[in-house]
Amino acid sequence: MAGYRKRLEQDLERWIAAGLVPADSRAAILGSVGEGRRLDAATTLAAVGSAFLGIAVIAFVAANWDAIPRLARFVLVLGVFAGLCGGAAWAARRERPGLRNGLLAIAALVYAAAIGLTGQIFDIAGSPPAALHGAGLAAGLLALAGRSSGAAMAGLVLLGLGDLSDGPFQEETALPWLAFGAPLGAGLAWAWRSSPLAHTAGLGLVVGAMLLLIRLGPPNDAGLLLTSAGFAALAAGARWRRDTEGAAAGGLFGWCVLGALAFFVIAGFEGKHFEGLPHRMVWLALSAGLLALGRADRHGAVSGLAVISLIGAVCAILFDLGLGLMSAAGVFLVSALAALVAGWLMRRRKPA
Repeated sequence: MAGYRKRLEQDLERWIAAGLVPADSRAAILGSVGEGRRLDAATTLAAVGSAFLGIAVIAFVAANWDAIPRLARFVLVLGVFAGLCGGAAWAARRERPGLRNGLLAIAALVYAAAIGLTGQIFDIAGSPPAALHGAGLAAGLLALAGRSSGAAMAGLVLLGLGDLSDGPFQEETALPWLAFGAPLGAGLAWAWRSSPLAHTAGLGLVVGAMLLLIRLGPPNDAGLLLTSAGFAALAAGARWRRDTEGAAAGGLFGWCVLGALAFFVIAGFEGKHFEGLPHRMVWLALSAGLLALGRADRHGAVSGLAVISLIGAVCAILFDLGLGLMSAAGVFLVSALAALVAGWLMRRRKPA
């Protein structure tokens, strides 16, 4: 919302100068939009101090862990978790969303640590993937109960760690939990307009989709291209709503673009029906179009991704053609000159 308000202020100045909007309406229009909440210096220092306090307590307990009796360890772990949840409830009643969010996020991590510590205290053997998945599920429930984006982020990370600890490249194993948790996280990020959660969920969508394809069987070009098309559709939807949904839609847009492009590129190397020069030419065209889109939207991440993809497409074409270094230098020189000439012509045609 803060980014949209800034763009609206710039547009209003231009519209007022052009006589399209009365100057008296400026305050009313900006007031109807509102302004995103910003963290002041005191709040930032309080968050840093709380984090340092938590690290100090953890270090103190770890240093004296062997000297604490087993039952006392168990009570200590449960007490810390209950205290954090109680503090989050108190913060919710006092209408302090930042404090509530942070306490629930720490509570989710403490719960994950409590599973492992409980097994250590009572010498209980368990499965690391099951423990991580259970901790991730508990973090998700905490996030829903307390409307905490921090707990939701912790839950997605724990689910991903559980999937990866089970052997990420093993086929015909259990389906990855991240493939189901990441879409839910993306929905929560969209509903809560949380940019950090949107980035975490976007990364989870890409990783979860890859793990799902691997575990369903050897990835083929049809499945990879279908997945790429799905990410492209999600990217289009996020881009369409980025002005109204704010930074959360922008974060999801960038990760969905990455997913669409990554799965398309992989399809040209792992598939059997769509590879070689035809795939490289489409890859090159998509990279150029994505670069233009990123520049038009002023999305730095998408523009940078497009540049890297463009270089990769050119290198793949040169490799397929078996060109040497001198030939490669010539191709890059011609491409650079063509881009410079095209940019110069577009700038000349651009109205003042």
